[in-house]
Amino acid sequence: MNYVIISDYFLEDFVGGAALNDEEIVTIFTEKEQKIEKVRSEKVSLEFLEANKDSFFIVSNFLHIPSESLEKIKSLNYLIYAHDYKFVEHMNPAAYEDFKVPQDDLIYVDFHKKAKAIICQSGLQEKIYNDNISDLNTINFSGNLWSEETLSLLESLSKKSKKPSVSIVKSRWPQKGVPEAISFCMEESYDYDLIYDEDYYRFLWKLSENQALAFYPLTPETCSRVTLECKMMNMKVFITKLVGAAHEPWFESHGVELINLMREKKKQIYGIITEIASQ
Repeated sequence: MNYVIISDYFLEDFVGGAALNDEEIVTIFTEKEQKIEKVRSEKVSLEFLEANKDSFFIVSNFLHIPSESLEKIKSLNYLIYAHDYKFVEHMNPAAYEDFKVPQDDLIYVDFHKKAKAIICQSGLQEKIYNDNISDLNTINFSGNLWSEETLSLLESLSKKSKKPSVSIVKSRWPQKGVPEAISFCMEESYDYDLIYDEDYYRFLWKLSENQALAFYPLTPETCSRVTLECKMMNMKVFITKLVGAAHEPWFESHGVELINLMREKKKQIYGIITEIASQ
């Protein structure tokens, strides 16, 4: 079987958590000598879908798929690898009590229901999906994916000595809660550094200079790569219950133990996707 992974953006467009995760899926499938094609969502035409109707589609971010193509995909074989909550327009279930979105505010319901599976990254994310849309086949992957090169770097940075300061990721996205993280540090009298670098590895290096991370998101984080990266680098994390990873059974792990757990996740994802595709 041939595979197609669809997303609005890939790693060659910009470095982000979803793009890094999706690129690792491509790498894993390629290493297995399994054909997999990356296609940007705006390029998913009816003609493309007809030509690839026997393929299995891994749908990542899909906001730019033309509406007629999105309708067509429902008749094909696909799963959704969920990086957020696209069943509500603003993608923030935390705007509602108990994350329960009113029926009138739900979108893409049929598209989610007709997927062979929804791969979630934490039990929190899975629960939010199931509480809002019935009859879904959800799978809690319980983690995220990193390249071996990145995991090796994280292992090296886990041994680094650290300053008694707190790292805060400098983000332009309001949902990442930068002012809230700053307020926390000020209230606790912690010195803090705003961390940003377009180069992913330099970014990790800068994060690891401090002994802790403060992350106060305003929307439910499906897992939170940066939280796990900091824990893998033996940093403390000051976070809220909106971080999906915090609800996982392995969350108390850190350093090399957590790195090795994420290495195991890399081994698992190929089997999960190919099993879904074969059903």
